[in-house]
Amino acid sequence: LAEKKTKFWRQRKLKICFLYNWTMIEIQNLTMKYKNGKGVSDISISVDNGEVKGLLGPNGAGKSTTMRSLMGFLKSSKGSLTVEGINTIENPVEAKEIIGYLPGDPQLPQNLNSKSLFKLGADMRGQSTDYAMELADKFELEVDPSIKELSKGNRQKAAIILAVLHKPKALILDEPTSGLDPFHQRSFFEIVEEFSNNGASILLSSHIISEVEKVANSMAVLREGVKVYDETYETFLSKAQEEGKDLEDAFFAFYDRKETNA
Repeated sequence: LAEKKTKFWRQRKLKICFLYNWTMIEIQNLTMKYKNGKGVSDISISVDNGEVKGLLGPNGAGKSTTMRSLMGFLKSSKGSLTVEGINTIENPVEAKEIIGYLPGDPQLPQNLNSKSLFKLGADMRGQSTDYAMELADKFELEVDPSIKELSKGNRQKAAIILAVLHKPKALILDEPTSGLDPFHQRSFFEIVEEFSNNGASILLSSHIISEVEKVANSMAVLREGVKVYDETYETFLSKAQEEGKDLEDAFFAFYDRKETNA
């Protein structure tokens, strides 16, 4: 019953967003190529207010490239990249005020502890550390040891908190559950759902569809830098059920078909 209610509200959110044409994150015709020729080609992805979109694909599919281009860390040769109508390349400071970004390989100052790091991040944004400390309690993160003393999972918790402590309107999360144990993955997804319920738009990358399933309204799939799928999560699930497959098997079968047809 709880799962049915969750699916109902996911669908309702998407219908409301469509009705009022609310779009927070807009990637249009993004092309970004590295010197070796790899990268992404003509990627278009949009995420509405209150929507969680999973960005799926194996390592090297172009997920991080798409996100880093959106953040302005990579120079694209083509495309329009906006968050709430703000061009993230032309107005990076203004855009980052409303974005919470978690890179796939967060590099945190090793000699600071989490408490000092949160204070620094909050001060830069004119915020208090109250929400950061609340999340630290939720994640069971000890905030006094230095970052270099923390395990990979605890460093990831600190990076997540740093990304969201200013309660941004848009979240760009690259492999956010990396290093988290199942208990704290659940805590993370509760945070994502809370942001979504409050109207934030969330682009979340993963190579595990069962992970995205927990929170996503929709999913886009990349293969070798090209978008090969972009639909609601429910659409993909219904198709999988019609074929008598579980979600993971259906996803691998879909991906294999795309490779065969390429």
